[in-house]
Amino acid sequence: MKDIWVIKYGDHTIRVVNTWTNEKLFVDGVLQDEQVGLHLTSRLFGKVRNKDGEYEEIKVSIGSYFCKIECRIFVGERLIYTTKQQMSG
Repeated sequence: MKDIWVIKYGDHTIRVVNTWTNEKLFVDGVLQDEQVGLHLTSRLFGKVRNKDGEYEEIKVSIGSYFCKIECRIFVGERLIYTTKQQMSG
């Protein structure tokens, strides 16, 4: 099993890769966080530069829900993506 979520945020590309044995967070192709091992839930953290040149925190939440993998991506305190419904970013 392998799930990949790719989200555009401004000029940046946020990519989350989930397999049975690890989860990875990439921003513009650069690995920013990785969780190794089998987990029912995971959190990944990173940073992205906004249009003002300031860094914003990225938080990714991955979890299993009734045999389905769900992913939520936050930048700052704002939800920008969820597998249930894609939101603008």
